[in-house]
This record gives sequence, C-alpha cells and structure tokens, in this order.
Amino acid sequence: MQKIPFHIISGFLGSGKTTFLKRIIDKYSTETKIGIIQNEFAPANIDGAELKQSGKDFNLLEINNGSVFCVCLLGDFVNSLEKFVNQHHPEIIIIEASGLSDTTSISEIISASTLAEKIYLASNWCIVDAQNFAKVGLMKQRVSHQIRMADIVVINKTDLIETGIKKIREEIKKANPFTEIRETTYCNIDFELGDSAIKKFFFDEVKTLSSPNVNSMVIKSGRKLSRKSLELFLFKWSPKAFRIKGFVNLKEDKTVAIQCTFDSVEIIEMENNFHPTELVAISHRFTLREWNKSLKEFS
Repeated sequence: MQKIPFHIISGFLGSGKTTFLKRIIDKYSTETKIGIIQNEFAPANIDGAELKQSGKDFNLLEINNGSVFCVCLLGDFVNSLEKFVNQHHPEIIIIEASGLSDTTSISEIISASTLAEKIYLASNWCIVDAQNFAKVGLMKQRVSHQIRMADIVVINKTDLIETGIKKIREEIKKANPFTEIRETTYCNIDFELGDSAIKKFFFDEVKTLSSPNVNSMVIKSGRKLSRKSLELFLFKWSPKAFRIKGFVNLKEDKTVAIQCTFDSVEIIEMENNFHPTELVAISHRFTLREWNKSLKEFS
C-alpha cells in the first residue's frame, strides 16, 4: 500500500483555517480523493457542517470535545483515523487542528503507531490572523508553538489592518527562521500540498517507479549536543532524508533552529533559549530507531 500524505492546518481561533480548507477542497476534490479531519474542543462542530454544505466530494472525520493532540484522546484518535483510512482509502488526508492544539505531537503519533505503515507527514501549515495576532494573550505561547514547526505560515486578513505586517513577519521569523511566509486575504493564495523536496523526487525522478516507503519521524529529547556533534549528526543523515527540521539545545547553552534538504544543512542560532529539542525527518532510507540511536551516540 502506498503511504498517504498527511497535511496539518493549524492556527488560532478565527484565523481562517476553514476558509483555507474550503479552497483546498475546491481545488483538489474533482481529481483527488480527499479525507478531512476536523478537530474542535466544542462538543458540536459548526465548521464541519459548513464544509458539508459546499457540495464538494470528500470524506469527513469529526473529532470533538477535545484536542487529538491531548494524551487522553491519542488512542481514540489513532483508532478512529485508522478505521477512516481503511474505509475510505483517501489519497490525501488533511487535518484542521483545533486552535489550541500542540501540532508538534502529530509526527510522534504517526511514527509511533500502526498509522506509520499508512501515513507520512507531508506538510504543516499555520494560518495567522493579522488583525488579532497581538491580542491572543495567554495563548501566545501556543500560537508560537504552532508557528515554530510550520513549513508555511499564511498571514491572513491583511486587508483589516493598515500597519503592523512587518512586525508580524518579524515575530514569525523570530519563532521559526526557516518558515515560508505568505500574505493574503480570505486565504486566497496559490498553493500546492506537499513538501517540495518530496514532490520533486516523486514526480521528477520516479514517475514510472513505485513510490518509496516514506517515513515521517520525530525525536523529542532532553539531550544536548555540542555544535560540532550536531553538525556531524546532520551531515550524516541529511543526504538520506528529503527533509530534516527542528530545534536543538546545545551544550554551549544555546538553542539553534536547523533545516536540511538532501545535502544542504542550515543552522541558525535563536535569540531565546526556550525551545525543547524537537527534530522532524521525512525519509525512505532510515527508521526512527536508527535515527534516535545515532542522536544518542552523538550526544
């Protein structure tokens, strides 16, 4: 069975996640079998009802009354998603995560369960509300966490503010120096679902071959590496991966953001040393066990 690409759409309440999801459905539903997961803390899913009224062809799994990223619901989420995949056989899966979700956990769920045989993490989008970005108050840390691991951050509702976009961009880059930032209104942007490196490999190099067994994996660790050990670790594994990204705590009492694409390794020192060590990799040439063992050897 070919693994299914799994895409995350995160963002704080009212940022425009459902609008973006509707644009994805409009673009892909006629040519691709789409599976949608909607997760809300409320017992009723208003957004799910709105999607159903679109008349487009997709399958919907609703998970309400809590976050799928909460430990108390992980088992139920894995079981529900596995049944959903077996029943509908989607070609892509998109989750609209609750505005309060910790999205870094989703890779861990996928790589550490039976879902790993069926799904890989393809992209992570975060929608930012330009008008209310500075008003999220106590939830600012959760929003920053969503931004931190996003591949692409969409600054939405730019028509509702006259100034302040530059400051928002600066804050986003401070949280995640490698993310791509796009500005828009009504989430009206050109987009392609999927990691560009993976898409290039699949579509440019192996069109006539069966797709490799892609794995998405995550390491969360309290271990610290020296700067030199980190470089050696990354140069060992980056040629074997479509992508490696995340944050690492160094023995020099610094935190760095890293991004690797094939032979390219980038390391940027962060201003604030508050990040836990979190690394995400997408590869078909090594496993989580091999990668985790190697990190321990370099620590």
